[in-house]
Amino acid sequence: MRSLKILFTTVLIFISTIVIAQPISSQLPSDKPIKGTVYFLPKTAIRFHILVEKKVYTPGVFCKYAEKYLQLKGIGQEQETVHRVVDYRMNLIGVRDTSKCYLVNVKGKSTMVDIRLSDDGILLAVNDTPKILQEPAPFIPSAKPTRTNPQQLISAEIQQAGSNAKKAELVAQQIAELQEHRQQLITGEAEEMPTDKAQLQLMLDQIEREKETLLSLFTGTTTCDTTEHIVTVCPDKEMKREVIFRISKQRGLVDKDDLSGIPFYLSLEDLHQTTQQPDDSPENKKEEGFYTNVPGIVRLTLYREDRQLATYNYPFAQFGFTELRGINLFKQHLTHLRLNPITGAVEKLHTELPEK
Repeated sequence: MRSLKILFTTVLIFISTIVIAQPISSQLPSDKPIKGTVYFLPKTAIRFHILVEKKVYTPGVFCKYAEKYLQLKGIGQEQETVHRVVDYRMNLIGVRDTSKCYLVNVKGKSTMVDIRLSDDGILLAVNDTPKILQEPAPFIPSAKPTRTNPQQLISAEIQQAGSNAKKAELVAQQIAELQEHRQQLITGEAEEMPTDKAQLQLMLDQIEREKETLLSLFTGTTTCDTTEHIVTVCPDKEMKREVIFRISKQRGLVDKDDLSGIPFYLSLEDLHQTTQQPDDSPENKKEEGFYTNVPGIVRLTLYREDRQLATYNYPFAQFGFTELRGINLFKQHLTHLRLNPITGAVEKLHTELPEK
């Protein structure tokens, strides 16, 4: 969930408290001063965090001799790059709904109305502390292992050999000698045996690293990098298996219209359910107060090609309705209102009554 920078708007009232909310165009006139506070309600968007792994195979300089000298079959002879989605996660965020833009004109005496907005003008709270949503932890790639340059392990004799075939043969012999030395250490037949188990293990590990490094001249090397990509979808209507992104084996994440990539689809079904019923009280029919959202429940289904990956039910602001919180809540006593930053739904509504 994204963190919200809070814009603090405090309005002092000097006569008698009257709060008027009225819908206005999101295209506000720039040549006329606006009297009051302009705010928006949010609509709900889906943010996908996609981890794409990129593997690059580079053949070894002696790859074509792998079977002849080491009896290794099926060793790749050409460089190859492969991308794949290794993980994904999703979270909901609130974005400004320009179709729900309102003006609050505050007048009055001896009362303070503290209106708090997000950095993009979304109403978060009135006379209360806004709810802060924690941002998902960013993806941090793991450190790459340090590779030893195999040329550093090749003797001068091998370096001076006249052809690659001869060099490959001599390197294969060096690998065999390392393997034999390792076996002698294990069986206790080596000329210079270590004094304890810890030293023995260090020697065995060193031999294994050298052997693997020299083998890479035949088997090649594979580097692996994982990167995070973010795709945001903000639906205003039902969706049926709409492509949200594609992954290409050769090029990674590509445009959703690029048919070279494997498609990931999203379906959205409006369940025609809301988190609460409309309030038909007379006070909430007056054009005075603060507008809030009553979100509707939707069902999200994610697919990879024809395979269903996951299904979720979530409240979405744009599939519900708006409701006016009447002015009497704020006129006579201090009332605290807090909205959900993602849906614009009321999470707290509390009026401080005077002590008797």
